[in-house]
Amino acid sequence: MLIPLTLAFLIGWISQRMGLCLVAAITMLLYRRPTLFVALITCGLFGLLLTPLFHLLNVSQPYYQPVTPLYLLIIGGLLFGISSVLNDGCSVGTLTKLARGDISKIMTIIGWVIGIVLWRTLSQFPAEKMAQMPSPTATNYLLAFALVVVSLSILIRYQREKHFVGLSILLGLLTSSLFTFEPQWAPSLLFYDIAHGIWSQGTWPISMLRIGVFGVMLLGMFSFTLYRKTFDYQALNPGRGGQYLLAGIIMGASASMMIGGNDSQILLVFPTLTLTTTLPLASVCIGIVLALQLKKGFNRRRNLRDKAAV
Repeated sequence: MLIPLTLAFLIGWISQRMGLCLVAAITMLLYRRPTLFVALITCGLFGLLLTPLFHLLNVSQPYYQPVTPLYLLIIGGLLFGISSVLNDGCSVGTLTKLARGDISKIMTIIGWVIGIVLWRTLSQFPAEKMAQMPSPTATNYLLAFALVVVSLSILIRYQREKHFVGLSILLGLLTSSLFTFEPQWAPSLLFYDIAHGIWSQGTWPISMLRIGVFGVMLLGMFSFTLYRKTFDYQALNPGRGGQYLLAGIIMGASASMMIGGNDSQILLVFPTLTLTTTLPLASVCIGIVLALQLKKGFNRRRNLRDKAAV
């Protein structure tokens, strides 16, 4: 049990070190700073390239494919991206900000669970499923390797942020290793199972190891803020808390449509690079871009009105 908890602590520490958040990464990308986005997207690809090593060690590396209509994957991804901007952070970004002291982010997690329960209760669709994919093929490896090479060339080009190269590779190694100990450790999968336990009113499919991994990962995030002296306690704010609750509800429902938040999509679904496994993450990214552009336009019009009033 010590090894997976150690891996979880290191994942939390590095996630906070990188400022891991898909919304922040795409915001930087729109300002022609692609390093965080590239590093984040390629974490799962680095893990896939390690699959042969895991086979030699006789351990399995799980990869999944959503068994759900394509239009649900697209709609779910778009809504998840839009609500992530409303939440000012994706699923991992929510945790890094919570660990940094923003207590209002608890409302996002509560909303996420509520959203999943509402979707499961009100949805007319069959229960969502994830099919575990067989071992990656030679084509999967070639595509992943090509994308990794392109990604590394982009990361190395930006010398001021070249630390993302090593951190991205290390994070891919750590997350892949943790999946061999606990295949369901990803935060969005934990939220999903908590909601499932509430909805089904049955036994909760959550082991003590999963709870421990989640708690220690938060501890790793928190510890980094103490180390860098960036911890900034912000008490629960009713206004922001309500905004995050609404965003969390939409994030939970939309994550149910595409079977998992952006963390599980990046690490467990996207790396196999098929149409079904790339659509959700691509839709999330498009949703974030659209929401950021709408937010930018709204802020511009508001600033113009304020200037005109003066």
